[in-house]
Amino acid sequence: MPRFNEKKIPYAKQNELMDEFCDILSRLGTKEKIYNFLKDLLNRKERMMIIRRLLIAKLLEQNKKYKEIKDELGCGGSTIAKVQRWLHFGRGGYKEAIYAPKKE
Repeated sequence: MPRFNEKKIPYAKQNELMDEFCDILSRLGTKEKIYNFLKDLLNRKERMMIIRRLLIAKLLEQNKKYKEIKDELGCGGSTIAKVQRWLHFGRGGYKEAIYAPKKE
């Protein structure tokens, strides 16, 4: 993703914007609408960076080793380590996303 200096926007405003972004996603409602929004919002590289992080989390949850993940996804050890840290010490978002039941 492009570099962004988060210090240019106060932390409270960042949280407000994140809250608004989550509201927008939840209001879209259908997979197709979310898909179209994300394709308009993010370029291919940005989408793949986010998707790859989720795949790394899934593989870590399957007890895959760093080398296996690196070989399968072509990512670096530092990316895997960051995802592992968020997976185990974050707010539980990765696990909720991984184990959320599929909608019919």
